[in-house]
Amino acid sequence: MEEQTRIASDSKTSRRDFLDLLLGATILGWLASIAYPVIRYLKPLPQSGTTGPTRLTREETAKLEQNKFVIVPVSGQRVIVLQSQDQKLLAFSAKCTHEGCTVSYLPGQSIIWCPCHDGRYDLNGRVLSGPPPQPLPEYAVQRQPDGGIVISEGRA
Repeated sequence: MEEQTRIASDSKTSRRDFLDLLLGATILGWLASIAYPVIRYLKPLPQSGTTGPTRLTREETAKLEQNKFVIVPVSGQRVIVLQSQDQKLLAFSAKCTHEGCTVSYLPGQSIIWCPCHDGRYDLNGRVLSGPPPQPLPEYAVQRQPDGGIVISEGRA
């Protein structure tokens, strides 16, 4: 009888140990699911991509010709390159100064538009209407003699 009681108490101990281990793993998983997003938010993102001038690919140039705008990465930032109605090339940050949404170009209205909160910019990057507090940062853009397009940081 004592033997059965001892075996039963050993199995209870092992069940209890298993449940303690399971509860501990669950708590650690829950804490990790809370801590990971907080750490990702606080840790700055590494600057990816090349720095310096960026040349548009053939696909990006074709998309620019077709849609009158294209969004490309330049030094780790989104940049909108657009072709105005008078065929002039312009480049601005594609990140709205209000909440960071990606802007778009409306060639029919000759405006840069943020669809998130209906922010509107003119073709100089200045705010026309909506909630954006500042103009869009401008990038230098040049059409090369070979037909390529090069974008670089800094004012045009």
